[in-house]
Amino acid sequence: MSKPNILFLMADQMQGRVFEPGHPCLTPNFDRLMARGVRFTRAYTPNAVCSPARASLMTGLLPHNHGVLTVTHTVAADQSRLRAHHPHWAQRLDAAGYRTGYFGKWHVEEHQPLSDFGWQVSGEMGHGKLKSALLEQKARALRGNRPYEPDYSLSFRLDGGTGYPASVFYGVTDTPPEQRNMGIVTALSLDFLDEALQQDEPWCCFVSVQEPHDPFIAGQEAFDQYDVETMPLSENVHDDLTGRPGIYRKSARVWSQMTDHQRREAAACYY
Repeated sequence: MSKPNILFLMADQMQGRVFEPGHPCLTPNFDRLMARGVRFTRAYTPNAVCSPARASLMTGLLPHNHGVLTVTHTVAADQSRLRAHHPHWAQRLDAAGYRTGYFGKWHVEEHQPLSDFGWQVSGEMGHGKLKSALLEQKARALRGNRPYEPDYSLSFRLDGGTGYPASVFYGVTDTPPEQRNMGIVTALSLDFLDEALQQDEPWCCFVSVQEPHDPFIAGQEAFDQYDVETMPLSENVHDDLTGRPGIYRKSARVWSQMTDHQRREAAACYY
């Protein structure tokens, strides 16, 4: 049997419940994929934290085995280092004759090039072509004597607390999709696929976008598909968290800065 080609699409912080029937989030492309394939309704992450979960996906191991125990950029290198002696998924593919490419957010570890993990071609956040494309956006802004930031028709800034600047939590922008992160990652992935399809060897293309991770930035056309006034709020948005775990209260501080209307706007931008 011939080796199948593999296209792996990965979103960041996408809630599984958005695929439930009747949910207000519109997912036409995912709906088509699910109609043509299989939807797993009882699949669970090996870890609730970003980097450990990603490292588990790449190694097939639990965090206490692969060594990444927390978000890699928040601790010293020796506190969350990926153990190199474990084989990675892409290394297995490479050994099996696959052409491999990884594009977008990596966040598994910070110290080694992706080629060390079996990815022959990559466009990772902060490296190579992807970094160049994003830096060009900032350079255009600087040449115009203005700080780099998309033009927002609607936005909300969070108070970052002592020592941290206020940052955009959600917004609506007229920046074309192809000039935003997802569009740039997609373009690099398509370049890889165009080349791979001309070859005889099987290929694996991993496309890892950072959306819908906050900040929730939506284009005007997408945002206009939602009626903010009728957007339902989560049932627990006004819960009393006294006596609950501290992580709950920490998360709630973000939403406590908003009115219910702003919470609905944030949900619409996320969707």
